Amino acid sequence: MNIGGQTNCSASYAFSTLSAIEDRICMQSNKTLKLSPQEIIDCDFNSFGCQGGYVNKVLAWGKKKGYITEECMEYTGKKQECEVDHFESNQCRIESFIYKINDFCIAVQPENIKREIIKNGPVIGQIIPHTDFLAYSEGTYMKSPDSFKFNGQHIVKILGWIQSIDGSSEWIVENTWGEDWGEKGYAKIQGGRGDTGVDMYALGMSTLPYTLHDYYSIQNMASATQDLQSDQIDDVETQEFAQ
Repeated sequence: MNIGGQTNCSASYAFSTLSAIEDRICMQSNKTLKLSPQEIIDCDFNSFGCQGGYVNKVLAWGKKKGYITEECMEYTGKKQECEVDHFESNQCRIESFIYKINDFCIAVQPENIKREIIKNGPVIGQIIPHTDFLAYSEGTYMKSPDSFKFNGQHIVKILGWIQSIDGSSEWIVENTWGEDWGEKGYAKIQGGRGDTGVDMYALGMSTLPYTLHDYYSIQNMASATQDLQSDQIDDVETQEFAQ
């Protein structure tokens, strides 16, 4: 799976959130897809484009408006103007090729985060980024004493954990800085430490494994089948009456 590369656009909030949703859809449907972070960056005015944003707002977007795939709106690495008629002119939205989520929830504390991952799949977590995290290449990341904190938070996808003999957890995360960073885009972060905050809380969501287009098609087919069955019943009743 390709690891998202946000480049110089501070959009980990969009990349990691959509990546977790993609994984959960894949678990339900066995199909892979890439959702479009560009639409969120350009058109979700509850966040700040390439200057950061909020995971809960991205999830609320998916619950209300749904997500389009990257084929419909490719990533450019910068915020662009959202077309005034975007929702009426984007071909994927016109044809209802969008994925929606039912709802989302928060899991607080490590054991609840683990429970959510086991039950439903990857979750969205946040870390307090420090300078030495930029240089991480392998092994288990623990903040060094001489590193300093960046402003804001950084959003990652948490896939699982490794339980150590001493009872501590190393969280396996997917970052948004491309495959040249860390262990081909992934990292192991030591849990139980307040300096990274990786296991303080995480967000999960309930996904739908089909597009609205698929849903409408199924509904139309069901309606047509029901109409056909009704017609057949009417024919039988007419024949019986004629006899």
